[in-house]
Amino acid sequence: MADEQKRSSSEQTNQPENNMEDQKKHKEYVIVVNGEQKTVSKQELTFVEVLNEAFPPPRQIPDKDYSITFKDAASEPHQGQLHLGGKVEVKDGTRFDVTPTNKS
Repeated sequence: MADEQKRSSSEQTNQPENNMEDQKKHKEYVIVVNGEQKTVSKQELTFVEVLNEAFPPPRQIPDKDYSITFKDAASEPHQGQLHLGGKVEVKDGTRFDVTPTNKS
């Protein structure tokens, strides 16, 4: 009987944790890209996903010729440069500046 109560108690404890994890997966995040608010449904964004928010395809300039800086991110470091192939974990209010470089 005591074992059943322990199991029941531990199952109940795991339920809120699972619900919080589900909410985290399905949350929408309000980020700012080049001064414009954008809503995204993923917490982790790649270089190309951020680039697409700033400059939707098709683009005249190759992806590698853009520079992306960020601040107020959820992941460590909270600010820095996002490189092609990289990703960053966002939270509400994460800011991105996406600019074409002067490469030709």
